[in-house]
Amino acid sequence: MKVSVLTRGVTGMLGLFFSASLVAAEPAFLDTAQLAVIKKQLSDHQAAPQTAVAYQQLLAAADNALSKPNLSVTEKGMTPPSGSKHDYLSLSAYWWPDESKPDGLPWIRKDGKVNPASKNDQSDGVRLADFTARVQNLTLAWYFSGEQKYADKAAGLLRRWFIDPDTRMNPNLNFAQGVPGIASGRHSGVLDGRYFSTRIVDSVVLLQGNPAWKSADEQALHQWMTAYLAWLQGDKIAKKERLTQNNHGNWYVTQVAGIAWYLDQPQVIKQMATLMKSKLDLQLMPDGTQPAELARTRSFHYSYFDLQAISLMAKLAQKEGIDLWNYQTPQGGSVIKSLDFMAKYTDDAQPWPYKTIDRISIRPVPLLSWADNATGTSRYQQQIRRATFHLPRAGEKRQGGYHADVTRGAIIEAERETWLLSLPSWAKGYVAPKPALRTGDTSS
Repeated sequence: MKVSVLTRGVTGMLGLFFSASLVAAEPAFLDTAQLAVIKKQLSDHQAAPQTAVAYQQLLAAADNALSKPNLSVTEKGMTPPSGSKHDYLSLSAYWWPDESKPDGLPWIRKDGKVNPASKNDQSDGVRLADFTARVQNLTLAWYFSGEQKYADKAAGLLRRWFIDPDTRMNPNLNFAQGVPGIASGRHSGVLDGRYFSTRIVDSVVLLQGNPAWKSADEQALHQWMTAYLAWLQGDKIAKKERLTQNNHGNWYVTQVAGIAWYLDQPQVIKQMATLMKSKLDLQLMPDGTQPAELARTRSFHYSYFDLQAISLMAKLAQKEGIDLWNYQTPQGGSVIKSLDFMAKYTDDAQPWPYKTIDRISIRPVPLLSWADNATGTSRYQQQIRRATFHLPRAGEKRQGGYHADVTRGAIIEAERETWLLSLPSWAKGYVAPKPALRTGDTSS
């Protein structure tokens, strides 16, 4: 349980308890009981081979982050229309200059074809992804290894991005996924902020009590997240994203719920769970397909990506006593049926029956493991046992429709999510705990 919010300006001894009283006592999307089991397995040298590999990859990523400078939105080359580099700015990935126009304006959409101009230092899209990944890697490396240097670096990154006056980001996404000649920022850009929920919230919760992350830091971040949640709930751009009926709308739900968890706003989480159900009613078919995602040129990726948002929300909702895993839509669809559909195609030998320009078959495996843990079954044991996490050679030109480095990152993430940050329910030495309910709400 968390304690009610303290009044602004609290001083003295009460300030010492700020972080414990204002924010979640456990992560939103991670299970502390599972993490403790895995940490002990690693310490006792009894971890599964996949867990040991994932841990070494995590340490390598954290060590790499130690040697790199802290990041800030103020470092971009472009200046947002507001005139302040403290405002986040990104360009939409699938939009390109119109070659038939002298100035290329307005840009035109080429679904699935990434414009390199959206992936450089002139804007913040890649910088935000890198920042949140480094914080997550460093925090997890500290948690599992106990080496303080990782926590120190993670805290420094957080302060530079969210707190330090000269480098902090303003809590909005007004200029996210802009398209030159059309809009300086669009509702689809709200998707960029999902990492604040999925990576930053859990990292900060894990850092609570660490000497590198002080109560003043916690208070400043709490204020930032409060303002950002207000933007997500009240800004016209964000409200438009809330209404979308595809992966964007589901990631909006998951992002808002994760930040609401951090800020101890269970009613917002319940509202998001209800909103998610209304979206699933339209999105999930009885045969397990997701038509809005199959319509994309990257139909395999987006079918997985949408289910990732839904599954993360189902994990969080379960902590509030709400079962999204077994929710049945009026048409007969469900999260489990859609996972059943995707599970078949975690095997490369099974041809994907829809048009797609890329495919990394291993990606849905963590979702299958989460579902088994959440439902107390071994429904997907065969697919999880069969999964192998072989990495392509660094620098290979293409792999499964992607540059090999992208494939490597996806495979490393899948192995980490399946074997290091959770464990399959049937894995040696692990028994899935019953979910901890905070509110007593058992609605479905």
